[in-house]
Amino acid sequence: MFQIYSEDFNPVSLPVDDMGYGLKGMDVEISSTAVDVTEHSIAGVPGRTITGFNDAEREISLNARLKVKDAIDYRLKRDRIFAFFKRIGAFYVTENQQSNKLMKVRVVESYRFERPDNMRTFATVTIPLKIIGQPYWISRFKTMNLNNVGVPMNGNWSFGMGLDVDPGKLKYSHSNQSSFNIFNAGTVPLKTIQEVDNCLITIDVMQAVANFKITDATGRYFEYNPLKKSNWALTSGSKILLSGHYMSLNNTPILERTNRYFFNLLPGDNTFAVEGLSTYTINFDFRFKYD
Repeated sequence: MFQIYSEDFNPVSLPVDDMGYGLKGMDVEISSTAVDVTEHSIAGVPGRTITGFNDAEREISLNARLKVKDAIDYRLKRDRIFAFFKRIGAFYVTENQQSNKLMKVRVVESYRFERPDNMRTFATVTIPLKIIGQPYWISRFKTMNLNNVGVPMNGNWSFGMGLDVDPGKLKYSHSNQSSFNIFNAGTVPLKTIQEVDNCLITIDVMQAVANFKITDATGRYFEYNPLKKSNWALTSGSKILLSGHYMSLNNTPILERTNRYFFNLLPGDNTFAVEGLSTYTINFDFRFKYD
């Protein structure tokens, strides 16, 4: 069984009429992620030197069953389903058995229904899908839904999502600390520059300050005003927003006022260190990613 969600994460029903005739989702078939290998040859050296690996494509498809009243109804329902997937465009799909992990996909290839011989009321279909964006499952909800409350029993989080039951572990808002921890329950590192829609970091600065640094678990750091220009100094109440490749201060783009570093969030614990800033609140609101 599978469930479809719109790009706004709202559930979308499959085409079924008032009498129960229509499409019923059966299963999601998904492959492992392929890997692209970066390699080159060196003159005079046998073989090839591998210099890197990067996740590539994976295959995914929907298996479904069509129940109809008769031969005429079959054709009406078939055409309705063709129109449904064409109209919906990009959407998210999830397996009911792990219903809070979603994959963004779109139907781009042709497909056809198969009808058993002499069967007028029943047909099956396999619909190949194209993954939109990165080939990973994402959590349906973001980390601020977990902040300081642990894993709520509201159906928004499932077994197998790597969540710690300790509420203290699931803290995604921190204030006035020289260091803090952000727990990434996913199995895939997050490069926040790539997460335009799925990661929002806000820094509320509650003091006058010209320059500060925040170092992530990789040892690299985001720095505001590395040139220490006086006209770029912050006043109390300043709000910095980091959303994908976009950085702003009180709705004004500020990429040129920074060292142009975007945080990385590794799987598991991520210790952040803060320098030059003592009165602040920082929020990490992101979706986990899974292989």
